[in-house]
Amino acid sequence: MAAAPQLPTREDYLACLAETPRTVATASGPVEYAQRGTGEAVLAVHGTLGGWDQGLVAGEFLRVNGFRIIAPSRPGYLGTPLSTGRTFPEQGDALAALLDALGIERIIVIAASGGGPASYELAARHPDRVRKLVEVDAVCIPGRPPRLASNLLAWDWAAKMQLWLLRQAPRQALGALMGGAGTESRAVVSARAKELAAIPGRTDTMEATLRASLGAKRRRAGMKNDYTELVPAALERITCPTLIVHARSDRVAPPANAEYAHARIAGSELYWMDGSHVAIALEAADTAPAHVVSWLRGDG
Repeated sequence: MAAAPQLPTREDYLACLAETPRTVATASGPVEYAQRGTGEAVLAVHGTLGGWDQGLVAGEFLRVNGFRIIAPSRPGYLGTPLSTGRTFPEQGDALAALLDALGIERIIVIAASGGGPASYELAARHPDRVRKLVEVDAVCIPGRPPRLASNLLAWDWAAKMQLWLLRQAPRQALGALMGGAGTESRAVVSARAKELAAIPGRTDTMEATLRASLGAKRRRAGMKNDYTELVPAALERITCPTLIVHARSDRVAPPANAEYAHARIAGSELYWMDGSHVAIALEAADTAPAHVVSWLRGDG
């Protein structure tokens, strides 16, 4: 029987946020990245309003289970200029160029939310570079994404308020985070928030994710670029083993995104989580990360 996957601690997440990124010259332009751990390499592609810090936080559950996490800042975020890749095909090429600069032939890729388009492009345009692909609540349907966070200047204030609530009133904070990103009734969300708030350490991942999205001014160009018209990646060209993890009640990246990708990527596996856009960090934190680790290890 395979060993049960480990879960990160609050101290692990603090160590993620304390890492120092570096910038390398690539054929596509400068790319900022940070890394943690040893073992097989995993490229962690962050979502909208992220950066290398959010990538490290999102991949920390893999690091504590024996993987090495390489987390780039996508173009327009933190230290990677938007000129490195304005379009998502260019961002996919930039990720491949980063692998070239780091001397990595093939790698596991995990992406979340707004990191979906760039990671899907990487796997479709450079199929020989991706060994396995994991997509979590990832965007991929053609068109212009809904603008749910148009006031970037207010984001830092809102994130800091949510961080304060997580410490002072976790039930209310979790209810707001899940209710603001899901489709379930207020009563269902409130009951679930009460249950989750009573579990020690359950808010750690969400707290670290919020901290890894502060400083909106340094992420603004990338976020605005993420809301441009999405031209569909050639998902049919993806040949690596692919795991699509998605929340059933996600309204930020609706479940139709998962169904769209699953229908076009031959042999892909679709794993549903119950909950909202933050389910992997909250509602499904005790099951979904374990499934991803098991799938990557080939257990079962």
